[in-house]
Amino acid sequence: MKCWECDKEPRAICVFCGRFVCEDHAGRRPNILGVFVGANDTPKIIPVSDAIWCTICNPQDAIPMPELF
Repeated sequence: MKCWECDKEPRAICVFCGRFVCEDHAGRRPNILGVFVGANDTPKIIPVSDAIWCTICNPQDAIPMPELF
């Protein structure tokens, strides 16, 4: 396997699209790892602030879904 952008050895995988990237082409972006309902029916998220991102794909921002509650 090679980096998606160059011929270097990949060091990580984009959590959004699965592309392999080297350290030169890896970016960082927040990602929501999970969502759950906590005490008092309060929705809570488990965020990852520095998830690996290939900088090629275009992950969408969070979409409100009030109909779930």
